[in-house]
Amino acid sequence: MLNRRVTFYESATEVSPKEGGSLSFWNPDKKQLKDLTKLFKNNTDIRAVDLYSDDVEKMWMTFCMNYFEVVSAGGLVLNQRGNALWIMRNRHWDLPKGKVERGEKLEAAALREVNEETGISGLKITGDITATYHTYEIDGVVHLKTTFWYSMEHSAGDSTGVPQAIEGITDVKWMSLPVSENVWESTYGSIRIVVETAMANMCEEL
Repeated sequence: MLNRRVTFYESATEVSPKEGGSLSFWNPDKKQLKDLTKLFKNNTDIRAVDLYSDDVEKMWMTFCMNYFEVVSAGGLVLNQRGNALWIMRNRHWDLPKGKVERGEKLEAAALREVNEETGISGLKITGDITATYHTYEIDGVVHLKTTFWYSMEHSAGDSTGVPQAIEGITDVKWMSLPVSENVWESTYGSIRIVVETAMANMCEEL
């Protein structure tokens, strides 16, 4: 996978690391939470950090205070054949998403961003999938992006998309589910969560 993860758990006692290349903290203080980005940057062998607390909501709020927060929305689009819409962004497979504009509703932002990044219209939201979180740094400022994901349908067949080049998108492609391992190896952990959650939801509806 292309990124590493931080997972929050509610627990009254400290838990040992679950896997190699991971660390665990119980009731981390403000400095430990603030230094997580630096920890990853300075230790490339660390793949995961598990955070445990008897008040996980308070821990999450303390964590968020260390970042410039950005809200985004996107979608997993399926056509009538059950194929999913993917984009190639900066040489990695991704799902279309983008920042929510001031005063814009999440659902409207998701539809707009999918249309802008893929050039495909005729989209309809069919449900919620999940929310994902990831951090990135711009000019020394660490951002925390929350992305709200929606399941969408495209009823006009296999429309050919138009990549939004200004966003680093070079390809728009319909792919069958589940996708190949080559796609998983060229995407992000958060995207895999979105796809697998959506597929699980589909199975529950059958």
